Amino acid sequence: AKTCAGFSRREMLKIGGCSALGLTLPGLLSKSAHARAVGAQVKVKSVLLLWLWGGPSHFETWDPKPKAPSKIRGCYGSIASASPGVRICELLPLSAAHSRQFTIIRSMSHDMKDHNQGGTVALTGSTNGSQASGGVPFPGRVRPSMGSLISYLTRDRASTWPSYTCIGPNCKVSGTDLKGQLAGALGAGHDPFRLDSFSFEDGFRIPQSIEPLAEVREQRLKSRRSLLTELDHWQRTVETRGEVERFDEVRQSAFGLLTSSATKAALDLNSESDTVRDRYGRTVFGQNCLLGRRLVESGVPFVQVNWSGDAEDEQQGGDGGWDLHYRLFERMQDRYCPIFDLAFTALLEDLEQRGLLESTLVLAMGEFGRSPEISSSGGRDHWPYGYSAVVAGGGTSGGSVIGSTTADGGFPADRPIHPSDLITTIIEKMGLDRFDLLARDSAVLGSSIEELS
Repeated sequence: AKTCAGFSRREMLKIGGCSALGLTLPGLLSKSAHARAVGAQVKVKSVLLLWLWGGPSHFETWDPKPKAPSKIRGCYGSIASASPGVRICELLPLSAAHSRQFTIIRSMSHDMKDHNQGGTVALTGSTNGSQASGGVPFPGRVRPSMGSLISYLTRDRASTWPSYTCIGPNCKVSGTDLKGQLAGALGAGHDPFRLDSFSFEDGFRIPQSIEPLAEVREQRLKSRRSLLTELDHWQRTVETRGEVERFDEVRQSAFGLLTSSATKAALDLNSESDTVRDRYGRTVFGQNCLLGRRLVESGVPFVQVNWSGDAEDEQQGGDGGWDLHYRLFERMQDRYCPIFDLAFTALLEDLEQRGLLESTLVLAMGEFGRSPEISSSGGRDHWPYGYSAVVAGGGTSGGSVIGSTTADGGFPADRPIHPSDLITTIIEKMGLDRFDLLARDSAVLGSSIEELS
């Protein structure tokens, strides 16, 4: 019973007393006050998500099964890491050496095998009407992405950059944008701001769609902004406020980007030494990760780096991110794992050396994993029932593993974790008040992952 204006006071009281949510109104207010108190103590200021869209195989990365039959284990072995008792695939030797800096979650699980639905579950925590453990269904629409949630919850922070910035190619499924990346009911002002025009010739640029015309100088641009402000004051007296406020949020970000020298400086990777750029790898994904670090350093609360395997993967028959239904073993060995291994460990090293790792939570994950049995095409198919994600920094201890999968790698053997649990943990580690989202029909009500606290 919700109108376009949101929940009425009566409806909010009903929600507060609803035993199905396990909350009473006093309990809700108490938890909200506790969240604000915790927020004053937390150190996590930013989240950096390495979005490995397409679904990376957990067998050839974080959860190898060396004792399984060959049709399950594949052709690669496992290697010891720097963390006692923790072994990962031999295709990630640099990650193995840095294992004390991150935690592997091997028991991620949901039940959406389609890329768009699986990506929506992974990025929003929505069960999308399914019965997977954790989370609350968000019927009729897409729940806001974790980046949009953090953008909304940090909306009072002063920043030149949009709070949710997405680097790299836009993830598309059958030619359609992945809806799980968007803000939904939170408004267009919390959709991701995209930087997807990187090239080795020109570097990064602000998208052309918001670049000022050559003849419009900065002072003239500011004058136009002043005029728009006056017009808006009149307009708001005769229009409903909702959509106007959403547009204003987007426009404020655009003006900030156009008039800030710090913005353009953050995009200039040429200010980095060749040693640093080489350490990340001279690949699109490697340089995107480097820009991600620079944006975190500039104070952006949520940065998402979308995987890009470079044009060479398209020439070799790549079918979309880590979606390796065929030639999986060849491509994982020759390109995917080496590109990721180099960039991921460079990012952790760089953040630590700059004193940013403790205040930055780094995630590496996709929408799901790959199937236990190798297909007749020499690849693995979609598999959301048991897969892996990696968490580093942000005050987490590192050097450990959370959960496990069955002998065939197909399902959680213990400690099943739904994406909503991971999103809830992120919000709590940032000291943000997730109960503030209830009134916007965007509640994130998973269980906090204690091992990451």
